Amino acid sequence: MPSILVPTINSNESAAKLLAWKKAPGESVQCGETIAIFETTKASFDLAAEHAGILHPVAAENTECAFGSVVGYIFADEAERTAFRNNETQKVRSAPETQGGPVITHAARELIAKLGITAEQIQSIGKKVIKAEDVEKLVPAAVAPGGVTLSAQQRAIAGVVKRSHAQIPDSFLVKKIRVDAALTALAEFSRSEKVFANLPDLLVWVLARLPEKFPLFFGALSDDLQFFPSAAGNIGVTFDLGRGLFIPVIKEAGRLSLGEIAKTMMAFRMKAMRASFQASDLSGGDLSLSINMDADTLFVQPVILPPQTAMISIGSVQTEWVRPANGADLMESRYIQLGIAFDHRVINGFGANGLANAIKEQLESGPSLTAATGR
Repeated sequence: MPSILVPTINSNESAAKLLAWKKAPGESVQCGETIAIFETTKASFDLAAEHAGILHPVAAENTECAFGSVVGYIFADEAERTAFRNNETQKVRSAPETQGGPVITHAARELIAKLGITAEQIQSIGKKVIKAEDVEKLVPAAVAPGGVTLSAQQRAIAGVVKRSHAQIPDSFLVKKIRVDAALTALAEFSRSEKVFANLPDLLVWVLARLPEKFPLFFGALSDDLQFFPSAAGNIGVTFDLGRGLFIPVIKEAGRLSLGEIAKTMMAFRMKAMRASFQASDLSGGDLSLSINMDADTLFVQPVILPPQTAMISIGSVQTEWVRPANGADLMESRYIQLGIAFDHRVINGFGANGLANAIKEQLESGPSLTAATGR
């Protein structure tokens, strides 16, 4: 009996609301047919069946379901489904030593009985060990007098930040990078190609071409500390334009020209302003870039988005007076502070400094930027 799992719809949330089942319990479904609709605070998502058979939901509509949790099953026939239903409740309430079901603590069992929590709700938690605090989360909390309820979107962000800080022993490195040559090259590129491209666009172009040289920064780390590298160059980029924080992903950016990346980034800006992202826009990132270019923002230490192992950040362009190496008169020079937050379980300081230096070399070397006009 194949399980129906909630996919990881985007990197900066950890759960989705099951809005509706499109098929009734016991109804036949075909492979590829839409069986449920989920919604995060960012976008909605149609879930398709990965197998044909008889649908058996275990999660109720309008409930929050963790990414990766089981929300239902698809059985080969009705007889198999009936046999499962006869044992379902017993499995959920079984003792710790019983195989096949979650371990439920004594305090959690008492709450289940007191609150009338169903077996389907317990299964939707998606954990091997169910504690009282897990059961409490199934019941909407009352707002204390004088309190302010955070928006669903902000609560989702809070969950990811909490998970990141709880799981990831991160370190942080800042590198000063002069961008005079890069900004000059971008201005020339925009004139010649008739496409406006800025520093974040160029940084995405640079990052997407580094997975082969720095594989530990691009991919996913599992809970059992197995790292799965990705050479696709899928770069997530932060957009926060007053409608909430979004991190859409430029897929296979290593295959795109700078002009194509610039157009994609502009399309993402418009979607961020309208809060009109699709679930497919927000999933699949290998590494993310936090853009913080408001005037006088020097740098920002970003939060690594599990299961990613790093996040890059840039602040605004700053200006200082410097004396050229030949001793000539002082001249203005522009620079940025580039930050790298990295998971110390996977990446050490030497590797982070190596990535920072590779980015620095690309941005400070004006002639090499001409390659960005192609793929």
